[in-house]
Amino acid sequence: MKKALSGFLAFVLLVLVGVLAVTGTMYVLKKTQKKTEVKDSVQGIEITPQKNESSSDFSRIDSESLASYDGESEKISSKGFEALTDENEKYLYECLNDSVYRISDEVDERGRYKTELVEVTGAEMESSAINTAINAFLYDNPQIFWMDNYFGYYTEDNRTYVECYSVLSGNQCELCINKLNKGIEEMLSCITAEDGKYERERKLHDKLLEKCSYNKDVTSLEDGWQYFSTYGAIVDGQAVCEGYSKAMMLLLNLAGVETTTVRGEGESERHMWNLVSIGENWYHLDATWDDDDEGYSYDFFNLSDDRIRADHVIDPVLSEETYTDNFSYNFFLPQCSSNEMSYYNVEGLILNSVDSSTDDSIAGIIYNKAEKGEQWVYFMVGDELSYDDFTEYLLGNDADKLSELARRANDYIDNGNKLNAYSFKNLKSPDRKTIRIGLVYE
Repeated sequence: MKKALSGFLAFVLLVLVGVLAVTGTMYVLKKTQKKTEVKDSVQGIEITPQKNESSSDFSRIDSESLASYDGESEKISSKGFEALTDENEKYLYECLNDSVYRISDEVDERGRYKTELVEVTGAEMESSAINTAINAFLYDNPQIFWMDNYFGYYTEDNRTYVECYSVLSGNQCELCINKLNKGIEEMLSCITAEDGKYERERKLHDKLLEKCSYNKDVTSLEDGWQYFSTYGAIVDGQAVCEGYSKAMMLLLNLAGVETTTVRGEGESERHMWNLVSIGENWYHLDATWDDDDEGYSYDFFNLSDDRIRADHVIDPVLSEETYTDNFSYNFFLPQCSSNEMSYYNVEGLILNSVDSSTDDSIAGIIYNKAEKGEQWVYFMVGDELSYDDFTEYLLGNDADKLSELARRANDYIDNGNKLNAYSFKNLKSPDRKTIRIGLVYE
């Protein structure tokens, strides 16, 4: 029995060796299963009226210390503020610009640190209105990483009193802000004043995904506030979707590319990603889902509404009918109708037919990528072409066609970046109708 088993194992080993030796070994790309949890909305708790501590009871954090790009930088987004229609909500929002930087160094019973109490005169605000104003403020300010997801409030004599809470003391927060600034400056250093908005976006996308990894073990805030923040993504290099999205928003806005976050669902989990403005159009950017086991990709780089909705559900824009305490809405939702600045349209290849000109286009893009020493070539199959037909055309018969086109590209490469025309890695994503070809150099 042992002899028979040993023979069987030897046979299996031989088969595996043979498979690995085949030219153009194929891999199927499957998006990493990620718990794309989004932090809970700020929740209100009624507090007991108390004296308003003097300003000396709070550490004053320097609100002007945020790092900025030296080029044509734009301010952080104000779409949340612009969505507010109630004057009391706007006033509370504006007061938060100062109060969240005044943090107590005395920990409370919840292990949190109070920020300075805000007083709104002339109104006894509902919890929902306070919730909306604070959410709008945090939506516009991804650099505010220390805020807890609760606020305290009480009303009396036609006044509303609101206090927020920090997960860090004032002194701790100051140290972390300095670390964040250094991380931001390091990432922004990849940009030059000559870069257009698309180039800035791609460089910062790549820089963030080189730095940050998705932490699959994180399921809630109890696992650590850092994973849901810009600080976790940029300083610690670990985050979930909220951290990726806020970091991307902060970096791009500082680089002069208007960006916000957008909430919804992905694979039936709460999820967050970005909206990016380039030229006259807005696009969806999901840096979290671009971060995969092979490093990173561009499958979710500047997509239209139609393309993002293939596997994302977008929360509705805020209204009286769509308001929820758990922030299952968006403050800003522009129409994203263009694919002009999608990565596949700008730097990859979108194919709608298979003919002689197709071969020329494929050989041309392989040559362009090889000349630069890049690792991957990106293809998307258009609506007019069958995905299965194209993959069979390119990769069938041990990838004969791909080898032929790589040899054609080699004929024009004169900078030493010659390709091994008989060894490739390919990552297929049928749902997205994309293929990545991994180039191997001699």
